[in-house]
Amino acid sequence: MMNFCTTTSRAFLTATGIAILASSVYLGDVHAQPVPNSGSLLIAQNLGGIVRKIPLEEVALPAMSSAKTATNAAFNQARIELKSDGSLIYILRGKNQQGFEVEVQVTSGGTIIQVDEQIESSGVPETAVKAFKRWAPNDQLISTWRSTRLGEFYYQFVIQDFWLEVAADGNKVMIYKKKVNI
Repeated sequence: MMNFCTTTSRAFLTATGIAILASSVYLGDVHAQPVPNSGSLLIAQNLGGIVRKIPLEEVALPAMSSAKTATNAAFNQARIELKSDGSLIYILRGKNQQGFEVEVQVTSGGTIIQVDEQIESSGVPETAVKAFKRWAPNDQLISTWRSTRLGEFYYQFVIQDFWLEVAADGNKVMIYKKKVNI
């Protein structure tokens, strides 16, 4: 994840994953360090939790039940993630009744954390589309997704090596490097 935030006096870059900038590379857990002589740039990184693929039969029943109720999807993949805070979440992937991809993050007790649904690009608000075009004006769009978290909507634009996540109002843009599918 890359989060760009600029004020009149400072610019910050937050990156999750491996950060490479000029002569500064650090492959640790969570670190923030200023770049020497930059004055206005901060690099922070968090390599996240541990993820592994599991059979659907190993998904806790309350988690599977909540995910099906929330999306009405048929799931065909499951992963479990041990977060850096020690909590576990299930990540379920499948297709909804319209044939679009769906991904749900849910706790073992059945609390839905996030629902990502592939959608037609025509379903994305114009403000989010404008923000995407500002950051990736010449990139070929592969797919669009709507992400719901605690009642807030974000729109995701998948391009070749990255995907951009834009708040519904277009005021927040995060850029993620695609991960290897697990």
